[in-house]
Amino acid sequence: MKCSHKREDCGIVIRFDGELGHHEAAQCVEYLEKTMILYATEPIFLDLSGLTFMDSSGIAVVLGAQRNILGAGQTFTVVGTPPTAMRIFQASGIVKRVQFIPELPHLPEPENEEEEPCTAKSTR
Repeated sequence: MKCSHKREDCGIVIRFDGELGHHEAAQCVEYLEKTMILYATEPIFLDLSGLTFMDSSGIAVVLGAQRNILGAGQTFTVVGTPPTAMRIFQASGIVKRVQFIPELPHLPEPENEEEEPCTAKSTR
């Protein structure tokens, strides 16, 4: 399991790549908690699009993350869930408690912002 994160316009995106089973769950929970603390005021998006396998341990990871993140006053959304993992979430009923979206929201470009050409000259 590879865990990573990056800042996007919409918030902090935490990405899981690989298998999320019993053995990887503790690593994922630890990574989520550390990232949540680092970005305590940012919305958190959990990107699962890189999962190649998930068992019921994934349910516990997502529910635990949601509880901790919402408890800290942040927002939490799961993004890009593969079809096989989504079936597990649907069968468990978790889709009624956690927000799932197919892809990251794209914020509109700011209006009335004009680019100015660079007119600086090199002094070398």
